[in-house]
Formats: sequence, structure tokens, C-alpha cells
Amino acid sequence: MEQGNHQQCLLPIIDSHIHLFPASDLDTLAWCSPDHALRAQHSVDEFLAATDNAPELRGFVFVETDRKSHHLQGGWEYPLQEVDWIARIANGEPVPGEGHEPGHARLCLGIVPWAPLPLGEHGLQSYVQQVRDRAGASRHLIKGFRYLVQDKLPGTMLEERFVEGLKWLGWNRYTFDLGVDYRSGGIWQLDEAIKMISRAHEDEAEEDKVVIIVNHMCKPNMRIDAWPPTEKSAVFVEWEDRIRRLASFPNTYMKISGAFSEILPLPAHDVNEPWSVTDKLTEATSRVGCWILSVFRIFGPERVMFGSDWPVCNPGGGGGKVAWRNWRWLVDNMLQDLPLSERDKQAVWSSNAAKAYRIS
Repeated sequence: MEQGNHQQCLLPIIDSHIHLFPASDLDTLAWCSPDHALRAQHSVDEFLAATDNAPELRGFVFVETDRKSHHLQGGWEYPLQEVDWIARIANGEPVPGEGHEPGHARLCLGIVPWAPLPLGEHGLQSYVQQVRDRAGASRHLIKGFRYLVQDKLPGTMLEERFVEGLKWLGWNRYTFDLGVDYRSGGIWQLDEAIKMISRAHEDEAEEDKVVIIVNHMCKPNMRIDAWPPTEKSAVFVEWEDRIRRLASFPNTYMKISGAFSEILPLPAHDVNEPWSVTDKLTEATSRVGCWILSVFRIFGPERVMFGSDWPVCNPGGGGGKVAWRNWRWLVDNMLQDLPLSERDKQAVWSSNAAKAYRIS
């Protein structure tokens, strides 16, 4: 496949970050207002259409979709309902109208449900057992958990029970997906996350330290005026400094994902028309490229993984029919221009996700 003068790389892909939800569950999503752009079913059928059924797509890691919840036991209903939903996909047990079929089970390579980290070891243990029971035959696909902290109060990540919960995840070989938001939340979230990881790893054997998988490059402020950001840009320097500190923990990974939600809207274009290398793709790359390059410089290709953040990428990425492919093209163009070996590129597209999430 060609676009412009660029030959697309066809290495196997594991999309390390997608969200799926059926139309019947829209009212259980904490963010899904009646007029939300994504208020529609987004299941495997829609995902595969968005990828244009790319033959090199090996599969995906499902990440929880921020259902209405509370860490106390009375607030677990909708997250557990989400486990039931993704288990139907992973077990090949479709319900009519939900947008998936038995053969789609092979694509679900990992599941990262919500978990009540603030409850600490014992509360988390009780919840995870319920997750495993409800996942049934796909319980082996439960690779880690996420509890979004980007909208929580300062101090949440440093609470004793929260850190205790992270340690428990490490002891039991589960990962933790870290969702912080520099642009909307502030630099304090990254500072607190750095302290959180340090405390979670303190006094732990190397093999027991929880693996942290950072989402969306910490959502940097890609809306600043100067392009590309220079060393004079305080926003860029501040973000890059915290990324470097996060990378100082050897078992921390970074997902290059989520950027289409952080940039300012691109000039008007036909929705759902693929971007060309010489047009919108070039413009988008100019807005996100320096941030991605910084991640590669700091983490190295051995700890960076591709993620689409589908379908959240859709509104800012050209529309639901092309956003996944636009992001894939953007990342691929950047990888082709970096001094990376084929092994390095393969690591970014799939090997690092397989290693971090223990996907066989």
C-alpha cells in the first residue's frame, strides 16, 4: 500500500489501547452525554472497519472505558458489567446486535479492566476475584488494571492503600495503566505519579515491582502556539523533564497514543477522507512529532508501544472511518524517519506490548 511517496510498513501490529462498548451500555459510561460525538456502538465490527481490516493487525488490548463507578463495593456494578461485555467478545459468545462474532475472539489479546486501587490489598483482592470469575474462560487475558487518576484529587496516588494496591498488582504479575493529564490537569499529576511509582517499588524485589504502562504520553499540551516547541518553551521542557523521571523506572513503558485528542483542530477537511502525506498528515505530524521524538529519545524503542486510543481518536483524527489509519500512518512515517532497526520497529508495533502485557 502506498500513500504519497511512502511505502507503508507491514509489520505485525498489536494495538495496545482501544475501547469497545455496545449501544446497550452507553448510559453506563461516565463521559457519554446525550450529545457526545461518540454516543454510538463501538464494537469489534466498527473497529475492524476503521482499520480497513488490516491483515497485519494481530489483535488488540482492551482498556476499560471509564464506566460510572466508585471504589467502594456499591460502585462496582458497571465496571463488572463491562467485564461481562468484553468476556463475551474474548470467549466468542456474541449477543445479537452487539457487533461481534465468534471469530473475533482471536483478536482480543489482553484485557485491562477498571479496579478500585484506593481500597488497597484486601479490597482489590476481593474485586479482582469477581473479575476473574466473570471473565470465565478468558480470565487468562486479564493482564492488568486501570484506575484513572487524571480526574482525581491531589494526593490520591500517594494514599497508603493506593500504593499498597499497586504493590499487590506487582506481586500478582498484573500491570497498572497510568492515566494522567498534563494539559487539562496540570504538572502536579506527573509529579505525584513519579512519587507514586517510587513508593510502589520501594523495598520490592525487581520481579515484584509493578509494571507501569503510561497512557497517551501523559497527555501533553500540544496546543501551545510555537511549533515545534523549542528548549525555550517552558511547557515542553517541564513535560519532558517529568517524562525523563518516569523513564528512570526501568519497568515503565510509554504508549504513543491519544495525540489526536490533544492537538488543536486541523483546518477544515472532508470528514472520513484519508489524509495524504502532503496534506493533513504532514500538518498533524508537525504538531505531534516533537513530543513523540522526545518519548523515543528518553524511553528508547524498547519501552515504547503503539496504541490508537480508538474510538477516542476519531473526532480529532479525521472521523471514525479513517482516524485509526491516519494515526497508524503518522506513527509509521515517523518510525521510517528514525534511525531504527527492523527489530526496533517491530518492538514498537507489537513486541513491547506483548512483553509488558505478557501476551504469548
